[in-house]
Amino acid sequence: MLWLWDHHWPELIHPFASAIDTELPVPDEMVCIMEDSKPKWVRWPEGKKSVHGSYGGDSLEEWHKKHNLFVQ
Repeated sequence: MLWLWDHHWPELIHPFASAIDTELPVPDEMVCIMEDSKPKWVRWPEGKKSVHGSYGGDSLEEWHKKHNLFVQ
C-alpha cells in the first residue's frame, strides 16, 4: 500500500513511510498504536516507545505540526 485515507480527515491522504523515497530523520522513539486490539502474545518492538490504546485525535499533518516536524 502507498497511502491511507481516513473518514475523520476526508481532505487528506496519508502516505506510508515506506512509500517516501527521500531520507527521513531517525525518530527519537517509536509510536505504537492500537494496543487495545493487540493480542496478548504479540510483543512490542524493543527500544524507546510510547504506546497508545487507539488512534489519537490528530491527523498525521496535525501531529507533525504539533511536534515541529512538518515540512512543505
